[in-house]
Amino acid sequence: MPPEKVESQVREIIASVLGSSAPSEIRLDAELHEIGVESLSILAIVVRVEEECGIKIGDSELFEASLKRVGDLVELAQSNMAHS
Repeated sequence: MPPEKVESQVREIIASVLGSSAPSEIRLDAELHEIGVESLSILAIVVRVEEECGIKIGDSELFEASLKRVGDLVELAQSNMAHS
């Protein structure tokens, strides 16, 4: 999956989990907590990213990652695409 498709997919998943119908409004520089992403919802998002992008993000990698912005989550998914 190309990097831009991963970005689009992650934004769609975040919008879906948050109950938004506008993934285009999910900016890469948006702070996760400011848009309503909490610890439980981040886990739901990561599970869906893994399923829909066909990747596996290790638990230790997830907990060690500094996931503050939407772009951080996109970068984590893209880096795991390269390893898949």
